[in-house]
Amino acid sequence: MAQGENGAAGQRCFMNSTGNYAQHARFWDWSGHDNTEAKEYWLRCAAKYGRNVLIPMCAWGEAGAYMAERGFTVTAFDITPEMIAEGKKRYGDIPGLTLYEGDVTDFKFGIPPVDFCFSMDFGHLLTVGALRSALACIAGHMRAGGCLVIETSFRKHGAKSDYTPPKTFHPLRQVYPGIKVWKTGDTRNDAKTGRCRISQTFYAEHADGHIESFDHAFYLQSYTKRQWRAALKQAGFGAVKYGRRELKTGYGGGDRIEAVRV
Repeated sequence: MAQGENGAAGQRCFMNSTGNYAQHARFWDWSGHDNTEAKEYWLRCAAKYGRNVLIPMCAWGEAGAYMAERGFTVTAFDITPEMIAEGKKRYGDIPGLTLYEGDVTDFKFGIPPVDFCFSMDFGHLLTVGALRSALACIAGHMRAGGCLVIETSFRKHGAKSDYTPPKTFHPLRQVYPGIKVWKTGDTRNDAKTGRCRISQTFYAEHADGHIESFDHAFYLQSYTKRQWRAALKQAGFGAVKYGRRELKTGYGGGDRIEAVRV
């Protein structure tokens, strides 16, 4: 993975926003939700453009594994080594799937130009510079006519700051034998900066009564459509479409960007 000046700065900004994903990696599927609908959705989106897919900020790479099992060639990567290690335990033997450690603001993989790329995690990029670096790296790995889809939250004029007090979140079902898990957390949105702080504590209660916990706090940054348009154009994307996210389940922002590589 190359380290240019802009990319290194972007990496520092990105890493400072990512919370405690190292410990979270063991419990990434804690919610108990079936994500098949989301994986099918991304598979259908990709199939319109080709079968060579890039997935940045992939966590375990679960969606990539699903697509690879259905004949796609997938390169998926994440900045957290523990996430990639967990992904390789589960999916490392699937043909067509390659999992890398990598920083979305500064990566270079020796792969054929991809047809499709998607992400729901660009809010972790806290500066316009980091956003531009990430888009430039993706564009550099994509063929002309390929497509990038990002689910995010646009920064909107007239938005107001707000605060959601601490709540407890339980999984749809408990998924770990002998371990009961849950989260607590609060959220603070700053309209002036377009930045959201999410502060959580994760709990895992073992059968012997021992409870382990860790804090997981991170920031998410929203950008205006104008900022997105400028960054996409600079990176070499055109034919930009904005809309609302089409998935009704799963996490992600309420807004959707679709852009074609020029």
